[in-house]
Amino acid sequence: MQGARLLSNMECKHKRLSEPNGLALITIGNSLRGDGGVAAALSHCLPEHLAREVCRFDLGSYSGVLQECLIYHKAAIIIDSTSNDTAPGTVSIVDVSHILDQTELLNLRSCHGFSLSEEMRSAKKRGRLPKRIIFFGVEIDKTDWNDKLSPELEAKLPKLVNKLSFLVAKVVETLNRDA
Repeated sequence: MQGARLLSNMECKHKRLSEPNGLALITIGNSLRGDGGVAAALSHCLPEHLAREVCRFDLGSYSGVLQECLIYHKAAIIIDSTSNDTAPGTVSIVDVSHILDQTELLNLRSCHGFSLSEEMRSAKKRGRLPKRIIFFGVEIDKTDWNDKLSPELEAKLPKLVNKLSFLVAKVVETLNRDA
């Protein structure tokens, strides 16, 4: 039921096109679990001129509809929290499209890594993946029941938004150049 509700709320201007196009910005994480909501917080802070260039999908902690978000796009950026034993706010960027053919489990180190990896592998088997998928992971610390980011991560939010904005701008620029 949750997946059906999520899909009904997802608007994508690319669904009606015969060929995939544009950039999907997908966030994963529970905004009621403190720093676990960093992905959605970053997406909501994206500058308006960049937000207009992407189709945004906030999946919460439910990645079961990931394929439906990916299918209509040439590229995707998936934002999730990570647990790499690094300082909170540390960013990990992985070009997932180049490692999906590996036989071992993808080591994304995201807080939702296993389900995310399996969803992408399943989509690849069905031929439903964008040409480029980038994982943008943000190291978190506190995941207690709280609807706010920790003060430490909140202080780093402007720099994180700048890093994400730069990445989004470069991917959009590449898509427009290759169109």
